[in-house]
Amino acid sequence: MIKSAIIIPDAHISDKVPKDYIAIKSFVKQFKPDKIIILGDYSDVASLSAWDMDKKRKMEGRRFKKEMTTANRELDFLQECSNDIIYLEGNHEFRVERYLDKSPEMEGLIEIQENLRLKERGIKWVKFNDLHKVGDMFFTHGMYTNKYNASKHLQVLGCNICYGHQHSTQTALQNMAMQKPHMAYALGTLGNKKPDFMQNKPSSWINQFAVFYWDTKGGNFNLYPINVIKGRFFWNGKQYGGKNGK
Repeated sequence: MIKSAIIIPDAHISDKVPKDYIAIKSFVKQFKPDKIIILGDYSDVASLSAWDMDKKRKMEGRRFKKEMTTANRELDFLQECSNDIIYLEGNHEFRVERYLDKSPEMEGLIEIQENLRLKERGIKWVKFNDLHKVGDMFFTHGMYTNKYNASKHLQVLGCNICYGHQHSTQTALQNMAMQKPHMAYALGTLGNKKPDFMQNKPSSWINQFAVFYWDTKGGNFNLYPINVIKGRFFWNGKQYGGKNGK
């Protein structure tokens, strides 16, 4: 049986929802995938940023509760579109663990899994840097960000792998005569390409998500990265997002 999934990389939802994430919502609702795979950094957790903790002006107004309220609302929407959601922990969600290392008295109060009610929702949580397998493809948030990061993931993990984290796209192929070919796919981001910490510097990031099909018996798959340019993209001859999007 052939099943479908939508892969959501690095949305970085804070108390606001990024416009390029909003651009794909009507598509997700119409597509109704069998599975949705959140590649991590779905929640930005900006309120617990160790980088900004001593910057009072920058941290002013950031509230963890507001971020979790927004993320919960977006998860409500995703669950209207699919009954099977996988949530991979990214380095931004892992900010909670780093915060708890410094403030253990908060343990049991601010964990992402509890605040987003993942167990109650039936959403599977995959820990930071762990792998989740669907068909012959493995998914993780992303471990390496060097220039040839796709080749690095392929070399170290030795399997088909899809990841986010670096906010730019890259692929690599390993095809040896005595083994099946393996592919690595780095996906972009659905978050803001010009966050404050970039200080108006241009980035090589791209707004992107992916559609994934796999054979539940044989494991074969196809993965289709989709670029979101100025809030718009095309699928199956239709435009989504933008003023005239579907």
